[in-house]
Amino acid sequence: IFLLVNIEESKYDEVVTTFAEFTSDLSTLIKIPPFLNFFYPGLLNRILVSSGLYNPAIKHRNILIKHIKNQVCKRLKGKAKYGDSWKRPDDLLQDIIEQENIDFNNVNYPSLADKMLLFLFASIHTTSNGCANALMDLASHPQYIQELYEEQLEVHKEADENGVLQFEALDNMKKLDSFIRESLRLAGHILALDHSVLKDYTFSNGLQLPKDHIVKIYVDDIYQDELLQGPSPKSFEPFRHLDINVPASKIGKNFMLFGGGKHACPGRHFAINEIKFFMHNIILKYNICTESGKIEGRKMYGPTAYPSSGVVIIEKRRA
Repeated sequence: IFLLVNIEESKYDEVVTTFAEFTSDLSTLIKIPPFLNFFYPGLLNRILVSSGLYNPAIKHRNILIKHIKNQVCKRLKGKAKYGDSWKRPDDLLQDIIEQENIDFNNVNYPSLADKMLLFLFASIHTTSNGCANALMDLASHPQYIQELYEEQLEVHKEADENGVLQFEALDNMKKLDSFIRESLRLAGHILALDHSVLKDYTFSNGLQLPKDHIVKIYVDDIYQDELLQGPSPKSFEPFRHLDINVPASKIGKNFMLFGGGKHACPGRHFAINEIKFFMHNIILKYNICTESGKIEGRKMYGPTAYPSSGVVIIEKRRA
């Protein structure tokens, strides 16, 4: 949280709650069947939001506006008092303020809050879903737990006296990294990576794409292709990426979770490292399993997959 709005604001419960619940509240709109999309893409959601009948973002927006105002006022006073010796806050809010040359005499706080919420939506739920899927995959494939546990024990020898790992230790989690990449590969999405059509376009086969429509990539086909993924692409093989030495953050035509090219997700390395630290601690501290040794499949809402709602049994490891 403090990376976005400063460590001072991250101490408030309502800010923590907004960061935790904004995406799940907003996902209610995603789950509404798109039966009016035949007339216009996203028509039902536009009606609900613009009419004020249902807009789950409003309460979170108002909370952020209040705390953004606190920070802007403090930064104004600090800059005025200390001038060039003022210590610049290293967070997203300050980046947005500087990039957009905000007029501090006429700050558009709703606009600032909306930009923060966009970053929230794009970052937090994707990482939490990645953690949940990795946890579910580990619980439903107990044959790999011991091998991963031994690797984490070895890596944890690099921790300091407080049990804190240095950043460099992440590079030594080779098996865990491969496990995470495989979990992300089989996340279950059918379509992803929205592309906006900027002008009418006709393919060589005559297929036409009208301007302003949204086109998605059929990613399920990519992840089920043996030429791209190797043998048995439909099966979960957590160490398939070890031999080819491909880290979980590596993008390419066979792995498009983070997009590609110059528009690839710039935060993918940070996201993978978050999942690594989460799984490292879970594997070290807890025994994980399911009652049957299996887990229910991912939940599907249209072409989008969400983590399974199956039950995972977590017990603290004995010393």
